Amino acid sequence: MRHSDQEVFVELARRNAMLDAVAYASTQIVSAENWRSEIPELLRRLGLATSMSRVTFFEVHKGPNGELVQSCRFDWAEPGLPPIANNSLYHNMPLADEGNPHELGDWSRRRQRGEVVQATLREVTGYTRQVFLEHGTLSFISVPIMVSGKWWGFLGFDDCKTERVWNTAEIDVLKVAAALIAGAIQREASHEELRLSEERYALAARGANDGLYDWNLATGKAYLSPRLHEILGFGEGELGEDISRFFALFFPDDLKGLRVYLQDRYAKLEPRFLYECRIQASNGDLKWVALRGLIVYKEGSPQRLVGAMRDITERVEFQQRLSEIESKRANLARYFSPNIVNELMQSGGRLDFARTQIVTVLFVDIIGFTRVSATLTSVSTMALLREYLAIFEEAVFAHGGTLDKFLGDGLMATFGTPITGPEDATNAIRSACLMGEKIVAWNGKRIAAGLEPLRIGIGLHHGEVVLGDIGGERRMEFAVIGNTVNIANRIEAMTRQLDIAILASQDVIDAVGRENHSEVLQDFADFGEHALRGQKGLMRLWGRAVEK
Repeated sequence: MRHSDQEVFVELARRNAMLDAVAYASTQIVSAENWRSEIPELLRRLGLATSMSRVTFFEVHKGPNGELVQSCRFDWAEPGLPPIANNSLYHNMPLADEGNPHELGDWSRRRQRGEVVQATLREVTGYTRQVFLEHGTLSFISVPIMVSGKWWGFLGFDDCKTERVWNTAEIDVLKVAAALIAGAIQREASHEELRLSEERYALAARGANDGLYDWNLATGKAYLSPRLHEILGFGEGELGEDISRFFALFFPDDLKGLRVYLQDRYAKLEPRFLYECRIQASNGDLKWVALRGLIVYKEGSPQRLVGAMRDITERVEFQQRLSEIESKRANLARYFSPNIVNELMQSGGRLDFARTQIVTVLFVDIIGFTRVSATLTSVSTMALLREYLAIFEEAVFAHGGTLDKFLGDGLMATFGTPITGPEDATNAIRSACLMGEKIVAWNGKRIAAGLEPLRIGIGLHHGEVVLGDIGGERRMEFAVIGNTVNIANRIEAMTRQLDIAILASQDVIDAVGRENHSEVLQDFADFGEHALRGQKGLMRLWGRAVEK
């Protein structure tokens, strides 16, 4: 994946998270019997969505002496930062100007006018700078909460990691959150059921960029807001009042699913609903939408559905793309070490074109495994295989190798795939030696437990191979083929005849020398020239024991 694509995905994910936090406010806080109980969760969601260090909820009120003060009622802080809502230092904090106790400070006056205030550490002075330093704050933004045109309080966002400047789109989302909280406060003051108030729902829908609907189940009539028409590309009022015209736009299977889902909610007297489905826009395109809202009951029978419709097409497409990326990453992780996976993903993760390449191939096998497994149960045999193959897998990945395939009681690995490096042959030797060291340690534990130690055979060869993805869409595998692979396999078989754990061809030894790492060969001895089955001529082999 290109760097710019990553930035787009990160920005899109953050924007979706912020909108989801606002959607939470529109469905939970606005409709809650006690809106205060939902504020901590909203602050947490906003904090995580915006990558803030702390999010605070301040109320402006009269102090003990009748002056205007502010108190932190709720806060959320990332791990490591202490909460402040219960700290008396943050209660009844004066709002007066430092030099004039009878006048509000500059920030307070601006908030009173409904302005968003943001600043960075380098911009502030005096008492404000002292507060910034005490909290480790590098940047701060506050969004006023205005109830009936009067300043009620504010949401504060502290960033202790970077001097951040918020863009207009982000600020607009925060304003919506503050507006929804203000709506809940107003409802509490007036004792009106805000969930049935079309004006409040329209505000929430406009703020969250949603379309509003109010469906009377008894008459089949529905109010569909102008914004809902706009989302689907229709002119205002074009869908009329009959809900059936709206439902006619739904993808058939999704409409069936919606009806079943709603019947289940009705049967359980559930007050809320959320359903994601596909719907056809005026131009014929299918859009993904989320339908959410409240179910109004009377004497146990559903009467109305009041809620909002959000266009989530962009989010769904992003999730589908992310799923594809993760699937590709998971497939690559079957073969390659984590660092190679990351490098491949940066380049798009493509391996499907076949090519020739110089690599080092390693085969490892348990000698006498058939005899040992004959005395074990099938479950014990599988456990033994998993344990020892995990040792070899770790040794391969530890030195940048590629796990090509498991071969019963052995495996094949390559070094220099899918991308060649300056020390491929050296890394193959290091991996083989690490396998030997780990087997010696493992056998020590087996002997101590009264079990028979196991011997291994490792064969290595260096040369040209053909590599690439093979298979179809349902099953794709990375493959390395060629005579170099065959020779490495034959060399591994020779470890039994020569009674040595590790055997490497002269080509491997020469490649290590060219890589200027002859020190890794200090324990290798010349085992002379040998004929390999299926190969012409003789090949010089070098061997090393796993126990020094």
